[in-house]
Amino acid sequence: MTSKRGFVIGCIGAGSMGSAILKRLAAEGGPDDLIAFDIDEGKVDALASSIGIRAAQSAQECARGSELVIVAVKPGTVPSVCAAIKDVVTRNKVVVSIAAGVTLRELESILGSEKAIVRAMPNTPALVGEGMTVLSPNNSTEDASISRVEGIFSSLGRVMILPETLMDAVTGLSGSGPAFVFTFISALADAGVKLGIPRDKALVLAAQTVLGAAKYALESGEDPALLRGRVASPGGTTIEGIHVLERSGFAGIVMDAVEQAALKSKKLGGG
Repeated sequence: MTSKRGFVIGCIGAGSMGSAILKRLAAEGGPDDLIAFDIDEGKVDALASSIGIRAAQSAQECARGSELVIVAVKPGTVPSVCAAIKDVVTRNKVVVSIAAGVTLRELESILGSEKAIVRAMPNTPALVGEGMTVLSPNNSTEDASISRVEGIFSSLGRVMILPETLMDAVTGLSGSGPAFVFTFISALADAGVKLGIPRDKALVLAAQTVLGAAKYALESGEDPALLRGRVASPGGTTIEGIHVLERSGFAGIVMDAVEQAALKSKKLGGG
């Protein structure tokens, strides 16, 4: 089959992240080279109707018909999915797993260490094209295949390659991080409501403030601690608020949350 990308992408699992990947890829390069399977047929049928991807009738059909296979199922389901597709995943294909805690060694033990396998950890802002994805390829994945995987996930936001030894930390930081940020946005909005701002307006104020601060930090390339200092004028309002955050252990609480999420990822992987 001829596709705009020159290769076909299969996605096994059409949940929130799987569907986000498919939707972004369809919007960027068209749906003709996308095929998906999910045990919940309704999910794939809905995507086929809305964005025009092809629906496979089994995981094997999805993997057989694609050059790059994304495994987007829950961690506990990954072994059975990989076992189901191992015979149709030839050495010219690439398998990308986005399951938290499932190691390259575990994937290789089922699929074979000679197969090209990449662990990926995207996050939910991929739904709006502002995701952060970290990739960890195994030793059998050639540079050209890594570049191909990078290209796919770059449509979802930023992409970074790190050694697998850091993947649990990545899961705790950027994988779980959006939920921590949503908690902060909610708290900022609640504070605005308490001070008399209508909730819909408070939510916009809070979310845009976080968005703007994040963009400023990325584009300036400076340490956020330095940026914070520029906002906090001597004797001003901001330093009063920062004092409360520091006195309450805000930074330590955030660090603890990321660490606990990373430890949970490690447990999911049997570590």
